[in-house]
Amino acid sequence: MKLTTGRIEIPIERDGENVGSLAFNPNDMAFVDRFYGLIGDFEAKEKEYQEKALALEENTETDSYGIPKNMKERLALLKDICGFLRGRIDYVFGDGVSQKVFGDANTLDMFEQFFDGIAPFIQQARVGKVEKYTGNRAQRRAAKVMK
Repeated sequence: MKLTTGRIEIPIERDGENVGSLAFNPNDMAFVDRFYGLIGDFEAKEKEYQEKALALEENTETDSYGIPKNMKERLALLKDICGFLRGRIDYVFGDGVSQKVFGDANTLDMFEQFFDGIAPFIQQARVGKVEKYTGNRAQRRAAKVMK
């Protein structure tokens, strides 16, 4: 018996170097549920993070070097955001995936690049599945009506 599950593998290139690949099945409902859960979790956290960032930015005091006096708190917030996203990505794609994809880097831009890179594969699979069932169903109904 041979089965095709729909698993895909995407090569990962970080800073011009091939560092492996990311494998997942965009047709697997458990994966899709975890992925959209990640998006929902991030959207909920995003508001919290924005409020904290705005509060930190209101304090414009700097030290003698021109560095914000609350730089430690600003960095802690960014570290928290990156840690949250890494944890959720590992939950969705598997343990260690965020380290493989991002290495030791922690920038908000890299997460945006990740989601922009992965979204087309998930959307394509979802559209294909929806069309497979809704399109044919509509055609079957139309055929029955025509008889």
